[in-house]
Amino acid sequence: MSQLYELSEVAQQNGKNGKPCWLIIKGNVYDVTKFLAEHPGGSDALLEYGGKDATKAFKKAGHSSDAEKDMKNYKIGEINSAEPIQIQPTSIAATKPVENTISGDPEPAKKSSSGFCCC
Repeated sequence: MSQLYELSEVAQQNGKNGKPCWLIIKGNVYDVTKFLAEHPGGSDALLEYGGKDATKAFKKAGHSSDAEKDMKNYKIGEINSAEPIQIQPTSIAATKPVENTISGDPEPAKKSSSGFCCC
């Protein structure tokens, strides 16, 4: 079984003031401290996300399949899934409940799709 970490534990390992640099990518925790000097994008790209969830940035960077394979060398555990992950809203509209105009419920109306469900 993999070591489980709380978000607060990871947040402390931000790579500042001599601390290790840990990142969260896809729910996994990586200690990239020894990789900082080797990272092709430079150490600043990793330090920017030290102690944080870097999943979106990792995906956006378009890493190769080799990079994804190499990540396992730095994995030290996983985020404790029992702890709710705080996601920051991207806009003010995202924080307000949407009223369902059909029923008046505070939840948005369910949209029909082609059978694909993402949740």
